[in-house]
Amino acid sequence: MYETTGTLFHKLLDSDDGQAVLHQTHSAPSCSQSIQEFLTRAGIPPSAWIEAADISRSYGYQILRGERVPGRDIVLRTALALKLSLKETQRLLAISGCGALYPKVRRDAAVIFALNQGMSLLEAENLLSSLPERGLFTGES
Repeated sequence: MYETTGTLFHKLLDSDDGQAVLHQTHSAPSCSQSIQEFLTRAGIPPSAWIEAADISRSYGYQILRGERVPGRDIVLRTALALKLSLKETQRLLAISGCGALYPKVRRDAAVIFALNQGMSLLEAENLLSSLPERGLFTGES
């Protein structure tokens, strides 16, 4: 597991030799590493994640091998399929280079609500459709 931002911040503040802390290599986990960590923690095999998030098999395995980085909607589908918390979802979005969920954007607010309510991917899609907002299956891959 990697160190949190808060831990690294306190190391910098508490260190007499800031350069020593800065010279330590702190590699952030990749998107594929993070997804694999979530899968392991949940005890879900990759094939079940691919099916639950409704991702093509080849694309899902490319993500897991680190050959592809998923787009925002795939990350959100993954978060809903794996029942990630909002904090975990925001972290996965950041690692993937996607914009964070922003509650002032109605679609994002609906996804935040779905995550906090533990909704399934289908339930979240129905919520978005009822608003009406663009669904999680109509964007980029």
